[in-house]
Amino acid sequence: MNKPASFDRHVEHRRVRRAAHVELATMEEPDDLAYTLPVHTSMKADPAERPELLVGPGRFRVWKTKAWKRRANQRAERAAAYRALA
Repeated sequence: MNKPASFDRHVEHRRVRRAAHVELATMEEPDDLAYTLPVHTSMKADPAERPELLVGPGRFRVWKTKAWKRRANQRAERAAAYRALA
């Protein structure tokens, strides 16, 4: 599942903000307000209640490749040799 375009996210966020503002403005009793939990929450939730995520192939992370790790090790060895000479 891809993220919607920036403009679409902006429009949707504005629509939600506007709906919340109108509801708060027309509300007579503050105790009647029912908060809805956002989809992305850090609270622990029952796995059956969680929304199903569509996960595609992950992003390629170059620093997790063997060549990148080897490059980092070679640079560390060069730096250690340079410090030993100084």
